[in-house]
Amino acid sequence: MTAVRIGVIGAGAVGQTVATCLTAAGWCSHLYIASRTEESAAALVADLEDMQQVTGARTRAHVADPADMGHCDAIVVCPRATFTNTARTDVRMAGLAANAPVIAALGRALGGYAGALVVVTNPVDVMAQLLAVASGSRRVYGVGSNTDTARYRLLLADHLHVPVDYVQGHVIGEHGDAAVICASATRVADLPATIPVQHIRQALADRPRRINAGTGRARSGPAGAVLAALRHTLGLDDGVIELSVNHEGTWCGIPLHFTAGTPSVCLPDLTPAETRLLAAARTKIRTAYATVPTHLTRRTPTMTSHATHIAADAHGVTVVSNTRYITDWALRYFGPWWKATPAGTPESGPMVVADIDKDRATEYAQHVADHDHLETVYANARLLYVRDDDGTVTAAQPDDQLAYRADPSGRIHITGSDPVPVALAAARLAREAVRGQLLADGWSILHASAVTRDDHTVLALGDKGAGKTTTALLLAHAGTGWRLLANDRVFVRADNGTVRVLPWPSAAAIGLGLLDALGLYDDVRARVQRGDRLHPTQHQKVTDALLTGSRTPLWNEAGKELKPQFFPDQLAAWLGLDLATEGHAARLLFPRITPAATPALLDEDRPLADTDFFTAGTEDRYPDIFGLAPTSSTNAPVNALGLLAELPRHTLALGYNVTANVETLAQLVDD
Repeated sequence: MTAVRIGVIGAGAVGQTVATCLTAAGWCSHLYIASRTEESAAALVADLEDMQQVTGARTRAHVADPADMGHCDAIVVCPRATFTNTARTDVRMAGLAANAPVIAALGRALGGYAGALVVVTNPVDVMAQLLAVASGSRRVYGVGSNTDTARYRLLLADHLHVPVDYVQGHVIGEHGDAAVICASATRVADLPATIPVQHIRQALADRPRRINAGTGRARSGPAGAVLAALRHTLGLDDGVIELSVNHEGTWCGIPLHFTAGTPSVCLPDLTPAETRLLAAARTKIRTAYATVPTHLTRRTPTMTSHATHIAADAHGVTVVSNTRYITDWALRYFGPWWKATPAGTPESGPMVVADIDKDRATEYAQHVADHDHLETVYANARLLYVRDDDGTVTAAQPDDQLAYRADPSGRIHITGSDPVPVALAAARLAREAVRGQLLADGWSILHASAVTRDDHTVLALGDKGAGKTTTALLLAHAGTGWRLLANDRVFVRADNGTVRVLPWPSAAAIGLGLLDALGLYDDVRARVQRGDRLHPTQHQKVTDALLTGSRTPLWNEAGKELKPQFFPDQLAAWLGLDLATEGHAARLLFPRITPAATPALLDEDRPLADTDFFTAGTEDRYPDIFGLAPTSSTNAPVNALGLLAELPRHTLALGYNVTANVETLAQLVDD
């Protein structure tokens, strides 16, 4: 797993220790901290930032709201209500009345969450069940029995004067006074052993009391249990771990064997006496759960729907999701170039519904597998699809674990278990939906980069690798008022004798050498070293090059340069470029970049051609699988082509000298 995002809800003793351990562990890329107050969450984040700076840890900490943690791979739930625990027996169960409303509220906020929820709050077995019911989540785990098992092995090893690694055994049932020591299944050095059950049971009860008397609350042991649970549930470790789950209708601690993140029950053989004790523990937990008020146990089937409306010219689409991360992604992706705004969930109109729903994704993928299907490449990934008799298209991209269903009304459903590929797919298909509307309204897509100043747009055209993006970036970075309108494609339409130009929102690929030549490399590298992330389509080799400081261009096996991939908003925030949202075509440039060239105009006339436009027949990345393109063609390319052909156009040579290139371009476009 290249990037692991963990949410921690609760900034008390356990939450602080969990966050500290995750920061030090090195395998968690981002921590999202929520607490009772924003001040306490911000304080913990600041403390973790200090630790990160001192130790060089790469984990980045952020303040977050529980409802916005849908993009996290797992969430640790460890809040504690404010109450005084005066109980001398059943100490953990004493927190039931106080903690239940807190956990139920979190369950409603996390409704439909697809990742792993790891519960620490006591009574942990009851709270795990309450969180599962209130949220509807299928992956809820309590960590109490794992801590009990660790203590059991330590105490038994000390009693027998053997290394703790020699002891294999479990404590199951309740995390509390009804815990069951599996003495009959315990092995010491792979041999049966006589277990002093009463002595060990008393020591197990005394140990947390001694810790609490000295430090106020156990924190390191539970934090260790949390980290072990996270590594197993995320598929980072395989093996057996004791966790509280729904087993035969009751939530209690049992051993689970995890393989690649998938658990299976591996309950040891029990004696009749141990079986009775486990039954008594299960009865106790069920009875305790029955005391939780009914209104707290009401199921919330899905997270609150979030929506972002995207508009270009007079057309638009709404992205709707049960995970705010996905709609925020659309807001970020389209906002700088098109109009993107938060919105209420629409009742009608073009819509992309993108949910984190592993079961739905499996259902769609199975539908494709069960029928004769076609195969194509969509967005550089293999896509399998089936078109039903009523026009419904169901598709699956196995490599990205994505599935789609587009119904004849134009509504598209996207499902998956990882928020990042779902967010990518949602943005891509939202753009395709708007593209279809623009094409039907007379717009065309031109293979060009563009910059705009005072509504005058300069278009840079040419084949792949000719230097279109470089030309636009040089002008936009020169500080002479030119704003970047697009880096690879634009929409154009003839309009009252002129050609209007709209941007095509996309990630911008900028080579390492160009970043270095523009003086931008060091700042980009510093941001990446601090943990800031570029667009996820970026190749890992590029990230590694930035981390190590390499400026040497990288190439894949097909000879294509591998480049840093920037979100649209990063072009402004990281590179200092101003972005434009519209313009009118005023000039055409046909650049040709070669390393040793001296920048100059060439005595060549490279006319605009039909091949400079993208059509259904030439689209190489986004074939119209989902029926979003207009069914009939228009004269849009012909009309725009005629007007563009009348504009001043220049073929020019550019080299690797940025200053000389900029001077030549500035003289040309200012003429």
